[in-house]
Amino acid sequence: MQMFKRKVLYLGGFDPRGARFYHWLCAEQVTALAGDDAATITDPKRRGGNIHWRVEGGCAADGTAYRTDFECLVWDDLVRHHWIKGAFTLLSHGLRAYGWFISQIDWRAARAVPGGSKVTLFYPGASMLLAPLLVMAVLGTLLSLLIPAWLAFPVALAAGVAVTPTLLKRVHSLWLLRFIVFNDLLARDAAGDALTARLASFADRIHATLDEEEWDEIVFLTHSNGSVLSVPIMADLLARRGGTLPDRFSTVTLGGTIQLIACRRDARAYGAMLDVVAAGRYRWLDIGSLTDGACIPLVDPCLTRPVTRPAGLVQVSPRWFRYSDPATYAAKRRDKYETHFNYLRRLDRPSPLDYIGITCGARPLPLSIAAFQAENGVDVRPVKTVLAHV
Repeated sequence: MQMFKRKVLYLGGFDPRGARFYHWLCAEQVTALAGDDAATITDPKRRGGNIHWRVEGGCAADGTAYRTDFECLVWDDLVRHHWIKGAFTLLSHGLRAYGWFISQIDWRAARAVPGGSKVTLFYPGASMLLAPLLVMAVLGTLLSLLIPAWLAFPVALAAGVAVTPTLLKRVHSLWLLRFIVFNDLLARDAAGDALTARLASFADRIHATLDEEEWDEIVFLTHSNGSVLSVPIMADLLARRGGTLPDRFSTVTLGGTIQLIACRRDARAYGAMLDVVAAGRYRWLDIGSLTDGACIPLVDPCLTRPVTRPAGLVQVSPRWFRYSDPATYAAKRRDKYETHFNYLRRLDRPSPLDYIGITCGARPLPLSIAAFQAENGVDVRPVKTVLAHV
């Protein structure tokens, strides 16, 4: 068999669990493939500051074989540095971040953001303000049957404030608050020199990989907040490579949130990098689902810039309903947190553009995009500029 060799440079989101969690998640998917494709995965190993593993497989029926070398770009140590632990400290930082966001957002551009994404963005802030009041109203009313109202309601409010962090944690609002606080720092170019240096090192790795001749395909793959960090990396890479990247290179953003920064008037440094990204010549596949409130799907990533989208950008919904049994799909939609990680899973049936379809197999990404289009009867060519319709 002729071996198709792929390099995947993976950048995860704002997640303190780190590379070994993503190796475990990848191994879970590869294990499910073993019966059909005889896929194997190696243990993760640290090399050059990043975590590496390899997946190999093939299909005897069509005589194809592949080898995918994964390199997980490590930044979970920086996530933990920004991971605010004290609940009340987090709430105060969250209020400040919301203040900056509300004062600096381009509300005209934000009209393009789907309603579900807006709800997800603002419900942690609304929850931390309304939860204590709701507890006060309910508990205070009950206590007032036993003690004077002037005492019952202050006691109930204190109880509401005390239990709010626990309530928010149960619905993953504390993670979302940390996400909002971190992205506020990114927008204001205040996330720190350590992150700037780390992103430059990631650009170094991709740049070096592009000069390695052994790869038939190179994929820079990001998930969630990793998409936001991909912008400075891609701007750096494009500047080094004269604005054009090789045909065998693709960048893939899964469940991305670039627009969260793009729509802020104060994100000047980030906006300048978006301009470089928008002018670049390369392949960019952006996958986002309207059922995932934690991303901003099918909206121009550079929506406030003079050039709103790169020429090579393709945006598409994963159409999870087509690749899931009805019961599975309904259950996954109810779990909003896990929905955001469905981009990194294969569901009940294989999709050409699921995580395995993109990373494991002898089919290059352009053919996977074409196969997805054929299966779904949809046109996944670049869509029209969203701002033209708002």
